[in-house]
Amino acid sequence: MTDNRHFETLTDATFNEATLLGNHASGTKEWHGLRRQGVGGSDVGTILGLNPWESAFGLWAKRTGQIVDPPVDNWSVRFGNAFEEPILKMWAVEHPEYEIFLAGTYRHPLHPYLLANPDALARHRETGEWIVVEVKTARSSWYELPPAYHAQVMHYMTVFGLKSATVVAVAGWNWQEHVVEFDEFESEAQVAACRRFWDHLEQVVKPEWDGSKATYEAQRQLNPNIDDDQVDLDDLGVALLEKQRLFDVAEAELLQVKSEVLDRMGKARHGVIKEGEATVRVASRQARGNGTPWLVIKKGK
Repeated sequence: MTDNRHFETLTDATFNEATLLGNHASGTKEWHGLRRQGVGGSDVGTILGLNPWESAFGLWAKRTGQIVDPPVDNWSVRFGNAFEEPILKMWAVEHPEYEIFLAGTYRHPLHPYLLANPDALARHRETGEWIVVEVKTARSSWYELPPAYHAQVMHYMTVFGLKSATVVAVAGWNWQEHVVEFDEFESEAQVAACRRFWDHLEQVVKPEWDGSKATYEAQRQLNPNIDDDQVDLDDLGVALLEKQRLFDVAEAELLQVKSEVLDRMGKARHGVIKEGEATVRVASRQARGNGTPWLVIKKGK
C-alpha cells in the first residue's frame, strides 16, 4: 500500500518562535543562499568531527571561499533525492497517526546563526505533538544510527523547540526507524560548537587543527601552486620528522601483526576474540572476484 497524496508545505512565518526564511527547493540557488546565512543540520556533524568525509577545517575553507565547493552529483546523492519522498510516503502509511508537512528553512529565535531545513515535520493527529522526520538512504546496513545523523536531528529539534525526532532510513535495503529524544545538555554543547564555528567564519580565523584526512586534503587545495622558496618550520619541522619516524615504526609493527593474523586465519573469513561471554569480530578477509584476499580490521566498538 502506498500513499499518493502530496504533502502540504508549512508556510507559517513562525514555528515555536523559529522564523521562516524561505521555502526553496533543495539544490536551488536560493536554497544555497539561505544555507550560507548560518549553520544547518547537515553542517553539525562536520563541525563536531563526526563526518568521515569532511572536517570542520574543510567546511570553513569552503564557506570562506578559499577553496571551491563543487556540486555533489554522484549516484548516492541522486538516489537519496529520488527516494526521499517515496520513503516519506511509506512512513506516512506506517504511521497514520501523524499528519506530515514539508518544511522550509527556519532560523532559531535566539541564535540567528542556527538554521534548520528538515525533510519534514509531523503532527500527531490526537495529541497535537510535533516531531522532526528525517529521511536517509545508505548502501550498507546500520547497526545503530550514525552519530552525524543523530547530531543533525538534535540540531533540528533545537531550532524548532521540539522534543522528539524520527530518522527513517532504507539502509542496505533494510527499513529502519530511529527515534531520537531531545537532550538539553547535548543540545547546549552543539549550540556552543556551532557558535565557535560561526565565529571562525565571521572572523575568517581557522578552526583548530585535527588529524583527519579531510583537513589534510582541504589544506592541499589552499595552495595549489609551488614557488621556488623555502620556509623555516622550526619546532613544527622537528615534530614532523618525529611523527613520521613513529608512523614508520607503527606501520611496520601493524604489518607484522596483520601477517600473523592472516596466517592464523588460514581460509577463514572472520577472526574473532572473546570478551567475557561475547564473541567479537575484529577482522575479516575480503576479496574482489578471484583476487587475492586482504585483511579488514574492525575499528572501534
